[in-house]
Amino acid sequence: MATIQEFIARWEWLLLVAVAAIELLILRKVREERRERDILIGEMKATRVELGRESYLAMIKETLGGAKRCVYFVSHTLTLNMVVAEKQALFDLYKTSRDHRCITGPDSGKIREMWEQARMGVKVRVNDLVMRSTFRYQVCDASVAVLGFADEGDDASRKGMRIENVYFAKILEDHFLRTWEASTPFLDFVVEIIARANGPELSFSLADLAEQWALTEDERTSLSQACGQEISQSRATHAEA
Repeated sequence: MATIQEFIARWEWLLLVAVAAIELLILRKVREERRERDILIGEMKATRVELGRESYLAMIKETLGGAKRCVYFVSHTLTLNMVVAEKQALFDLYKTSRDHRCITGPDSGKIREMWEQARMGVKVRVNDLVMRSTFRYQVCDASVAVLGFADEGDDASRKGMRIENVYFAKILEDHFLRTWEASTPFLDFVVEIIARANGPELSFSLADLAEQWALTEDERTSLSQACGQEISQSRATHAEA
């Protein structure tokens, strides 16, 4: 009777052929899966370029419109990159009955947009961390969150993700509230900017800035009280007179 060693020696070549065939099949399958994955990624990228911004804004509006208790969001650009119709569609969903807060970056070039948010009943604060990040988010009622991501060198969010998970949304809300406590109230930041711009070597008056930011009479009064001075006629208007 042939021993096991003799059997293996006799049929070793067949085993080697079988192993080689299996390896070839695996390699072919891996290549096919890789090719299919590359095709899918390409289609996803093409869809993101075409629909990413619109899809992101749609998620923001849908979750904003459904919120009942609170809306907290972090955004560096606010409504700066929105056309008038987009901005109005968003503002139509704001409700003064909710706790609506925003943290944005301390960018003096976006003070007008900060005033717009405050005018709509949103409590606004600024934080340096927002200036250095391309990541922004909105969390509603500690139950649903929308994450937004901007490409490097682009302020506007081009990619978005909606997450309906209570535990994740609660973590995000807690993060927002901790950051909120460490942030500067919007009006304090504006007063600081005005103090810099109101020096003798600069040509801007308080009235000039109020006009630049398109402030209402009530907002001018609030600004005047915060600065401890009256908003008189702008220097440009005064010079013309």
